Amino acid sequence: MTRPVYFDSSVFLSIFTGDASAAKIKDLLKELKKDKVRIYTSIVTIQEVSVLSYRKGTKAEDNYTKVDKLARIEGVTKEVALTAAKLEANIIDQTQKKDREDNKRRKWDCFHIATAMTLDCGVFYSCDEKQLKRKDQFNIAGIIFMPPEPSKPPLPFPATQKQPANPIQ
Repeated sequence: MTRPVYFDSSVFLSIFTGDASAAKIKDLLKELKKDKVRIYTSIVTIQEVSVLSYRKGTKAEDNYTKVDKLARIEGVTKEVALTAAKLEANIIDQTQKKDREDNKRRKWDCFHIATAMTLDCGVFYSCDEKQLKRKDQFNIAGIIFMPPEPSKPPLPFPATQKQPANPIQ
């Protein structure tokens, strides 16, 4: 059985905002579906992607349903919370006091990674370069951290082809 994969919030934000990586992410989703690979994310993702649709002057969107169609949403368990705390302690031990406040997203990064670890995910997908560097920072074995791109290029089908005229008329 293929190990599941994990999508952090940045992957869904890229899809919802239609940024440059959205097309590759959609190709990856097709590839994972074809290979019957389970996709996970955290309930933390729901909080992070929902902020986008609650900004002043925007229409409220149901991003929970959008995410739920693409991935299984995992809650925060005791194991996830303790693992996230261990990861965050690792960051604090590695950084100078003055550098600790510069990354307010650090805590959420730790929850994403802890969720992927407790679910035994084989790949952790992120569009966030800092998040991708956390693998080496935490010395995490058994999970590949990578940008959300398909491993196989899509087939280059032409958009439309006209049928040749029938010569036997």
